[in-house]
Amino acid sequence: MKNNKGFYLTDIIVKICIFLILINIGFIHITKQNEKKEIKEAKIIIYETFSTYRTKAFYEKQKYIIKLNYLEKKIYISKYNFKPIEILQLPNKLNYTTIFNRDKQDIFIATITENGNVTPSFSTYIFGYDNIAKYRISFYGFEIIKYLKINIYYNKGDKSASYRDIVKYHQSWNKDNLFWKEE
Repeated sequence: MKNNKGFYLTDIIVKICIFLILINIGFIHITKQNEKKEIKEAKIIIYETFSTYRTKAFYEKQKYIIKLNYLEKKIYISKYNFKPIEILQLPNKLNYTTIFNRDKQDIFIATITENGNVTPSFSTYIFGYDNIAKYRISFYGFEIIKYLKINIYYNKGDKSASYRDIVKYHQSWNKDNLFWKEE
């Protein structure tokens, strides 16, 4: 009888361990899926905001001010820097930064000109839950064509693009980097 009780206890402990391992794997999988969804959502919000207001500015000959507030995780769009006409919410669990003048900007203001151009040119990084850059969205304003150009780059595995070291990384980055793919 005593031996059967020992096997019974061992059997219960093994089953509980297997159950906990499966729950842990499921939790990790769900977390990764949520992260991917939020990163994609953030990329679309940022890209669509600039793309939409670039087109509006061009056709309406109207200037728009876009304020990227990463502390609040919001984007404010206004005319003439007055009351916002639209406020967009970015996913809260992600981190973002704009690199401008070799410095990280937690709050950045860009202007979409009447021609649909952006001033100044800058890059925005979207970071995952692990604080590694997952996307780089670069906004270029050209005097010749006078229209905003947007390039989106996806990180395929470069772990050195961390939130803490992004300024240094940004200065050494080039579009031919094997770990980054243009979309």
